[in-house]
Amino acid sequence: MITSEDLLIVVKKSLLIPEAETFADLEISTLIDSALALVKSTGVSESAIETKEITALVIIYVKTFFGFKSDGAVKELPEAFYFLLKQVALTKGT
Repeated sequence: MITSEDLLIVVKKSLLIPEAETFADLEISTLIDSALALVKSTGVSESAIETKEITALVIIYVKTFFGFKSDGAVKELPEAFYFLLKQVALTKGT
């Protein structure tokens, strides 16, 4: 089973943060947990959480919300995220 720690490593690589750097681990881990909670709330089975599609959803989610922008702009998930989430919910639901 893929763990949040495994996802943390993958997500940090996607953000170009070296694995040894820990300055953002808490924020990234929180976002990973939020993404997984969102996916699970759509009825995706626990066994499907290990799939590449879920990893892709987590990466998109974290990349969207990671960090702080001082311009006050509202961050929104791209439409591709919702499309993939719907596909996963339909094909990997319980």
